Formats: sequence, C-alpha cells, structure tokens
Amino acid sequence: MPDSVPPVSSLPSITADVPAPAQSSSIQQRYIKDILQLQRRLSFSRLDVELQKNGGCIYRADHGHGVVTLVANSRSVPDRYLRGIAGFRLSEYLQAGFASEEIVFNRSLFCEPVREFHDDDLHVITTDSNSGRILGYVTLSHSQDPVTRPIAAEDRRLFPCEQAHDLLLQSVLPDTRGLMTHQVREVKRFVHARDVTDRSLRLRITLELLAGIMQAARLGGCPTQLLIGDVEEHVALRHLVLLGLAVHLLKGTTPKLSPQNVMHPMYTKRERVLPFYAWAPPEEEIEMRANLLEQAAASDSPFRALRGLIAGLPGTVEHIEVAA
Repeated sequence: MPDSVPPVSSLPSITADVPAPAQSSSIQQRYIKDILQLQRRLSFSRLDVELQKNGGCIYRADHGHGVVTLVANSRSVPDRYLRGIAGFRLSEYLQAGFASEEIVFNRSLFCEPVREFHDDDLHVITTDSNSGRILGYVTLSHSQDPVTRPIAAEDRRLFPCEQAHDLLLQSVLPDTRGLMTHQVREVKRFVHARDVTDRSLRLRITLELLAGIMQAARLGGCPTQLLIGDVEEHVALRHLVLLGLAVHLLKGTTPKLSPQNVMHPMYTKRERVLPFYAWAPPEEEIEMRANLLEQAAASDSPFRALRGLIAGLPGTVEHIEVAA
C-alpha cells in the first residue's frame, strides 16, 4: 500500500461461519470501519517522487497553500498507489452511501476493482502536502476500445454512463462525424475527503481539481474533444459550469446498475442523476482556461477567485429531452 501503512492482512478476517444475523451485521460494520480507518492512514507523499522517477507526471502544482495536485495516467502510477487511489474512491463512496456495504463485506473488498481502470485513465489527485493524504480526486476515464473507433460505430465499447442510462452517445449528439472514442473522456468520481469540513479548504481543493481537469484534457495524450458523464443537477453540475463549458443535460433516462455491482446505490440513494455531454473548447482556449483555473487555485482568497471565475468563464446549461 502507499508509503508506510499497515498491510491489508491487518483487516478483520472474514469467514463464512457467522453464527447469527446480528453478529454478521456487527462484523460487517467493523469491516467497513476498518477500511475507512485504513484509508485515513494512507500517505501518498512519495507518489510525486515515484512519478518523477518514471516520467509519469503529466501535471504537478504546488501553490504554497498546503496542497499538492498531480495528474497521471493509470499505467504510470505504481500498483500500490493505484490500489490506494481505488481505496480512496471506495471509502468516500461508502461514507456517502453510494457503495454497497454488503457487497464490500461479502467480497472482502478494500478498494474499487483496479482491473476496471484503463491504462490511459487520467487521475487528478490533490493531497495534503504535509501528511500526504488524498483530499480530493477526479478521473477522466478513457474508452475501453483497444483501438479507437468512430463514436457512431455499432461495435464500439460503451462508456459506463451510457450503460447506466441505457443511452447511446450517437443518438443524442448533433454531429458525430470524425469523432473517435479515444477523443471522449468520462468525468467520474469527483469527490472531496469527507472529513474536510473547512469551507475555504474545500473550495481550494475544488479549484485545484478543476485546474487539473483542464490540464489533463490539454496534456493527457490524445486531445479531448468531448467530456461526458452524469451529475446531480444541484451538486456536481456547478463544477462543470466553472470550467466554462456549454453543458447539455439529458432528461428522460432512468439510470441503474446491476444489484451485483458494488456501486449500484449511486442511482438509488442520490437525487435525480442526469447524463451530460460538453464539447471541449479548441486547444488554445483550453490552455487559456487552464491558466485561469491555475491562477484561481493559487489565489490567497479562493472565494474571491471563485467570483472571478464565474465572471471570466461563464458556463451554460441546456436541458435536452431524450426519448425514453
């Protein structure tokens, strides 16, 4: 696991021999509690060094406010850190009620399945510069197509949000000509550490992650043409608007995951979740926005910086009704 932490073997032993439902529930709760405590002890302070050694750091920012932001793809992140990142994702979703405690317990999980990460997924990670703890995270997920395919191709791999909403991108995009699957990124797992309650710090983390998204879209390999995903209209949507994007929200879907999927509560516990798409601006515009966002993240006053972003990068939202 990342840096110096207790091994996974220190987690409670799970056996099939559970005497009674009450004891089973107690063991399950203790297992979940131990996962959360383990995650809080993880330090990613040397991830920066490891990425610098293997040339895998796509973007790094230390603006002197106690946080460091890194962007790297999955293939560049050492396995123990990748599992730690997957553990952060799982622990935050457990605390939010968006991951199934029962499935985590029954399968003895301590992180999201790393095998589901694509080598070219881009991870944006903001850590505490002293402790190395992850404070915020978002990923730009890559298509699972081994070779890039036209978005309109019938045999291409679907993105997770398409599967969850039973929706094909080509059925809602006004024009798919020339758009390839490796030019599309799905924005996933935009989360803050749940125990960060200071409003100023939470906003600073948000600004760091937004700057990281723009830098990832600009520097992360094949130029990003389209961002997709799903959001709660009154929660994560505001982050997309702060990027200055023209966001198209799609109404009329009923998202769901299989009950065997550890993340199936995402669509039963949250308010209405809507899929979206947003075209990325031209390369020169992305660079300009990335610079503005980085200046905002570096500001001594994140709230003043936020007001400046709202004025300087006015995003828009359009609602589009789709056929059921």
